[in-house]
Amino acid sequence: MLTIALAITISLSTLGQLGEATTTASDAKFTPLFNGKDLSGWYTFLQKHGKNSDPDKIITLEDGMIRLYRNATDGKLVMMGYIATEKEYGDYHLRFQYRWGTKKFEPRYALKRDAGLYYHIIGPDAVWPRALQFQVEESNVGDLIALHGFQLDTTTDPKTIKESQPTFLDVKEGGAPRVMGGKGIAYQKHLFGDHEVEGWNTAEIIASGDTVTHILNGRVLNRGKFVRVLEPEGTGPSRPVTRGRIALEIEAAEIDFRNVEIRSLEARPSAPN
Repeated sequence: MLTIALAITISLSTLGQLGEATTTASDAKFTPLFNGKDLSGWYTFLQKHGKNSDPDKIITLEDGMIRLYRNATDGKLVMMGYIATEKEYGDYHLRFQYRWGTKKFEPRYALKRDAGLYYHIIGPDAVWPRALQFQVEESNVGDLIALHGFQLDTTTDPKTIKESQPTFLDVKEGGAPRVMGGKGIAYQKHLFGDHEVEGWNTAEIIASGDTVTHILNGRVLNRGKFVRVLEPEGTGPSRPVTRGRIALEIEAAEIDFRNVEIRSLEARPSAPN
């Protein structure tokens, strides 16, 4: 079995092996972040309503799931925000499952269904927070987003490097090194292809030290290292960021989340010299 330290450096030519290594790890090592019953250990943050106020009943807990906008009317103008952990986390392997509903809402009614998972959130709550994001958007699941001063080193398909949203490609497959983010909101597209399936999908984030890896349904789709934040935003100096709060994004589309689980990597074996 590959160690996580080795898994995050493996080439894309062995993606199938990595997917197996990350998704068949002993479930006993994972612990629930969401207990399936209530939001113990979490808080909500919504536009206009702020912290722990949901008068519109955007969030419903049902059958072990977090259901967003289940009771909202299709096309209605809704509030957006997130459900965040009260604690900060670092050095972890996180996984969760999601499935789309059928309804969409203003102000994103004409756009693709969108949600996501924020991680390494630092600073005060805001829509949208200072963080990295695992994008969950139709046909764009697994994109890497760096928000409001976050910056990291990654590798990009050279054919896309001049695009506004370049595409990830491992250096061993010919990816060109580049620096991503530092000011505003920066996007890096996931590895070519649509890896989403109908019904439930399994997303994973490996945050090991200063390196982050995005996985969807067993495929590595994005990666970056030397995660840091520039303060003040866009000008530096930078400081490393290896931990922060985690949040499920609420983004004007009906979606369900379940099996939000985490395991610590603090005791992982060291990589061989």
